[in-house]
Amino acid sequence: MLKRLILLGVVSGVLAGIVALIYQKVYSSSVGADFSNIAKPVGIMISNVIGCLVAAFGYWILNKWLKGKTEIVFNFIFMILSFASMLPAFAAKLPLDVNSPELFPGLVIPMHFFPALAWFTLEPLFIKDGE
Repeated sequence: MLKRLILLGVVSGVLAGIVALIYQKVYSSSVGADFSNIAKPVGIMISNVIGCLVAAFGYWILNKWLKGKTEIVFNFIFMILSFASMLPAFAAKLPLDVNSPELFPGLVIPMHFFPALAWFTLEPLFIKDGE
């Protein structure tokens, strides 16, 4: 099961990263504010993949402890951590030369939910009911 969870972590992380990069392009062209020098594409991809890999190991550990209630507990924890992870975006100190810094949270806050959304979408393909 651990191999499938790691694969799920990698695939959902890559999917979340791709969606985040698309969102970054759409957001930048829509509002006219480019934050690509702060939220770098490589950093976006790496953080999504690492986040989903951490989730995979978390699921594996919870499955060892909880057996039958893993999915609901994991999903709840994943969403709570997704909400908690966006809080530092409100306090981010941007360089003084950045135009429209007030638009930065609108870019990065939705991205914090992409790993969970990708995981929830792909999870049925990798984890069978009752595992």
